[in-house]
Amino acid sequence: MSFAGSDPRRLSKGGYWDPKIGAPAHTVLPGDHLVIDEAGVAVTTLLGSCVAACLRDPDLGVGGLNHFLLPGTARGQQSMRYGVHAMEVLINDILKRGGRKSRIEAKVFGGGNVISVSTGDTVGERNARFVQDFLKSEGIRIDASDLCGDHARRVYYFPDTGRASVLKLMGRETRELRSSEERLRSQVESQPKTGGVELFG
Repeated sequence: MSFAGSDPRRLSKGGYWDPKIGAPAHTVLPGDHLVIDEAGVAVTTLLGSCVAACLRDPDLGVGGLNHFLLPGTARGQQSMRYGVHAMEVLINDILKRGGRKSRIEAKVFGGGNVISVSTGDTVGERNARFVQDFLKSEGIRIDASDLCGDHARRVYYFPDTGRASVLKLMGRETRELRSSEERLRSQVESQPKTGGVELFG
């Protein structure tokens, strides 16, 4: 299988061929981010209660996404697992590549109700509210969003065009992701505080 006349095995470092979208892709893990300027290449991540902000400068075709677990910030430390730092790092990485903040556009996904909590205000809802409030405060418009709900999502985002695809996961996959997120969230919170497919064109 080839892409744009090239051998798919000759992808950029860390990339792979994803048959679900018929294109090269890079995976972003929880607490990480990636910015690229490769035409026809997607960045992808798997979300439960976590949120991914997909940002790009449309004039340059430069952009990417982050994947954060909790809103706000960690006291005394900078961590991509917390929303404030994850957003700042993603925006700054785009600016370092020549992007302009006034041109940045956003699409946001995730925040599903997949982690059991004792109150009505779920982790997913707090993450979703945070990313919307943060982008509004920074003057960055949200062109599309798919937030909250009771399911996990696989997100594919093409920074060169701004196209995003969201695959809603089945109940078993959502339950498996819930267990993984609960373990990861417990690890993050216990760390020392110092030191079908929907298209969004």
